[in-house]
Amino acid sequence: MDTLIYIVKAHLLFVILGGVYHFFLRKEKSFTFNRFYLLAIYGASIIVPLLDFKLFNTIYFIKPDFLTSNRSESLLNNTQQGFEGSGITFEEIIPWIYAAIVSISILIFLIKFIRSYHQFKLIHRFSRFDFMQKVYWVEDEIPPFTFLNKTLLPVKLKQEENKEMIIKHEEAHRKTLHFLDIVWVEILSSLLIFNPLHKKMKKYVAENHEFLADEYACKNIQKTNYIQLLIQQTLMQNQVQFVSYFAKPTIINRLNMLKSNKTSSIKPFLVAINFILITLLFSCDLNPNEEIIVKKEKEAIVNGDLFEGEQVNENTIFSIVEEQAEPRDGIQGFYDAVSKDLEGKYPEAALKQGIEGVVYIQFVIERDGSLSNIQPVKGIGGGCDELAVQVLKNYGKWIPGKQKGTTVRSQRVIPIRFVIG
Repeated sequence: MDTLIYIVKAHLLFVILGGVYHFFLRKEKSFTFNRFYLLAIYGASIIVPLLDFKLFNTIYFIKPDFLTSNRSESLLNNTQQGFEGSGITFEEIIPWIYAAIVSISILIFLIKFIRSYHQFKLIHRFSRFDFMQKVYWVEDEIPPFTFLNKTLLPVKLKQEENKEMIIKHEEAHRKTLHFLDIVWVEILSSLLIFNPLHKKMKKYVAENHEFLADEYACKNIQKTNYIQLLIQQTLMQNQVQFVSYFAKPTIINRLNMLKSNKTSSIKPFLVAINFILITLLFSCDLNPNEEIIVKKEKEAIVNGDLFEGEQVNENTIFSIVEEQAEPRDGIQGFYDAVSKDLEGKYPEAALKQGIEGVVYIQFVIERDGSLSNIQPVKGIGGGCDELAVQVLKNYGKWIPGKQKGTTVRSQRVIPIRFVIG
C-alpha cells in the first residue's frame, strides 16, 4: 500500500508542477529560472513523496506493561504466527511490478543512448578539431549539433558568413552542459513511467535549451540576421538522438520568443513560492500521528485513601502491586492461547489496506480474576483493535494481584502485534 501511495503522489506532484510551468512560465523569457524549475520538477516528484513530516501529533500516556522489557519482545515474536495473514497480496506485488517496468524503461533508454553514441562516433571519427573555435569539422552534410561536450559542424558551413552565430549557439549548449539535463530527464522519466506529461515536459526542456542558446548567440548581433539564419537551417534534418541541434522542430516558438520583448520578474518569484508550498504539502503527513509514551509509576503506593486503616481499599485500582496479576495458564500459556484464537482471523479490512502494527489493550483484573473495562488505548484500525479486545475477552479469568496479602483490583496494558505475512 505504501508503494502504491508513493507512485500516486509522485505522479500527481509531477502533473501539478508541470501544469504550473505550462500555464505560467512556458512563454516567459526567464530562461535560466525555467531551466532549473523544469529540472526541479523531476527531482521533487521523486524525492518529496518519500518524506513524511508529521504536522499533528496525538500523544497517549499508558501505564507500564506487566511484562518486563526483556521478556516482552521474545513473547511477541512467539505469538506473531497467530496474527499474520496468509498468501500474497496485491500490495506486495505492486513494488515488484513497478520496479520491473522502471528497469525496462531505463534499459530502453540505455540502448537508445548507446545507439546514438555509436552514430555520433561514426560521424566524429573523421572530424578535424578547430582549436580556435573549439569545434569539430566534418565532411558529411549534417546539421550543426552538440553531443556531450563536443560540437560538430559540416565543413561547408565555413563558407557561410553567419557561421559565427551558429558556433556561438552551440557553444552555449556545450558550456552550460545541456546534455546533463537530457540525461537527468530521461532517467527520472523512467521512474515516473506512468506520467501523462512525459512528452510535453521533455519538449519543454529541449525547447528551453534552444531559448537559452538563442539568447546567448544574439547578445552582440542583430536578431534579424539570426532569425534568417535559423529559418535556413530548418531545412536540415536531425540524425542522432540526445543531442542539441541548431535547428529544431520548435522553430515557430523560437522565432516568437526571439521577437518577444515581454519579460516578467514577478511570475518566477510567485512560481518559486508556489513550488515550495506544493512540495511542502506533499512532504507532510496530514493524518494525526499517535505516539505512545509509557508513564512511569512509583515502586510502591503507600499514601492517600488507598488504605482504610490497615486494610486495602477494595475499590482502588492499582497500577503496581506487590504480587502482579497473571494469566491463569502463565504468560507463555496466555500467548499460546491468544495465538491459537487469532489464527486465520486477520481482519479483511486490514489486509486490503495493508495495516500492520501494535494494538495496546488496557483492562482491569477484578478481585475474582475476571476482566473489565477492556479497551484499546492505542489502535491501528482496520478491525484489528476490535479483534484484539475480543481475544482478550475470550481468554477469560486471570489470577488477580495482591497488595499487603489482600486480593485487589489492578490495571494492565498489553501489546498485541499484527503483521501481514
